[in-house]
Amino acid sequence: MNTQFLVVGLLVSGCSLYALWTLMPAAARRVIAQGLLRLPLGLRLKAPLQRAASTSSGCDCSGCDKVVDKQRNGETQPIRFHARTKR
Repeated sequence: MNTQFLVVGLLVSGCSLYALWTLMPAAARRVIAQGLLRLPLGLRLKAPLQRAASTSSGCDCSGCDKVVDKQRNGETQPIRFHARTKR
């Protein structure tokens, strides 16, 4: 097997796992992280999995709107549209 194919295969597999983990719902991530914590993993992998397995993982809110409301103190923010430049 060519070394280049092996490296590309490892990169594609790693990127796919990262995208799957990132786009997965928090409840599914929590269940999977709790299952992976039962395996003998190194300290480097154990800390992020413990954060994901905890119930307060994420931004510790019930939704992004709630965080925005806290930061803006109820102020309205205008929406600005930027026209694209024509080439």
